[in-house]
Amino acid sequence: MKIAIIGSGISGNTLAYYLNSNHQITLFESNSRVGGHSHTHEIEISNQKVNVDTGFIVFNKKTYPHFINLLHELKVPYENSAMSFSVKDSQKDFEYNGTNLNALFAQRKNLISLTFYKMIKEILRFNKKSTLMLKNNEEISLGEYLNREAYSDFFKKYYILPMGSAIWSSDIKTMMAFPAKFFIRFFDNHGMLN
Repeated sequence: MKIAIIGSGISGNTLAYYLNSNHQITLFESNSRVGGHSHTHEIEISNQKVNVDTGFIVFNKKTYPHFINLLHELKVPYENSAMSFSVKDSQKDFEYNGTNLNALFAQRKNLISLTFYKMIKEILRFNKKSTLMLKNNEEISLGEYLNREAYSDFFKKYYILPMGSAIWSSDIKTMMAFPAKFFIRFFDNHGMLN
């Protein structure tokens, strides 16, 4: 059977891999390179060549069991990694990192910033209440959800939208139009709401 696969990201490449032995596969890609979200670069560290993927790629055993099986089948090694998130706005002289309390308050002025504490409170509220949306059939954008639930512009600008932009390599406008359910489900599946 002749099969056309659109897109050469991980899904397209995996389909081609599994279907190739019994079918004639044609892979279509609109970019000048294969890989989709992944973009591997070879760099040299201590006179040794190392492949570094510049895409924000993360997986876990709970959410990605089939991907883990594929890596094992292909004998692709992987390692545990520590993940962190930070935001810096040089124009506003504002930054923080969510790794620990010291990093969260790396800018000591945030210790006395009511706006910063409000953002932390909104993060906790988002983490606690957003999963309620997964239980209904409502299909709205992330922007509509954030506005309806009265999240501050500060929370949007310095937490939730940069976080989404980092994960999906998207601009802020795209993140505001992102399906809220998909966004929240991803956060929930990856343990980012606790």
